Amino acid sequence: MSNLVFIGGIHGVGKGTICDKICEQTNFVHITASEILRWDEISKPDNKKVVNIQNTQDRLITGLRKTLKKNKDYLLDGHFCLFNSEGEVENVPIETFKNIAPKLISVVTTEINLIKERLEKRDSKAYDFHVLKNMQNSEKEYAREIALKLTVPFFEIKDGDYSKLINLISNLK
Repeated sequence: MSNLVFIGGIHGVGKGTICDKICEQTNFVHITASEILRWDEISKPDNKKVVNIQNTQDRLITGLRKTLKKNKDYLLDGHFCLFNSEGEVENVPIETFKNIAPKLISVVTTEINLIKERLEKRDSKAYDFHVLKNMQNSEKEYAREIALKLTVPFFEIKDGDYSKLINLISNLK
């Protein structure tokens, strides 16, 4: 799976929009962990809690192996941390990222108020500012840790500015 760049961040941060824009300007194909997992088949659409994180990640790896083609480059839009069944922030196992073997790790961050507004509009329910802030901080810290452990480049996309990332991924080939 070495033809893949992993772009993570919390729900509502804008990963999908950024990935779509990058793909318009490059030869990368945008895929989401949710699509590969068929999240809509295993959970309600507005449910952010994952009952069995390890099981879900095993399913992701199996799905990626069936989906990815050797002659294409991919942006995988997903998460470094998830809410477990208790609603607590839990890191995705490092083994998942070792199996994915991304060429680069990127995390998308933006203002928590903006994320909160997007999620509340999308899901028609209230979100706690501090829970979202904690989740974004956890995603960012763990993304850096994963990049260090896998010895791959790390890049933070702040407030939607992905222009430097395009140069980075273009030079990874």
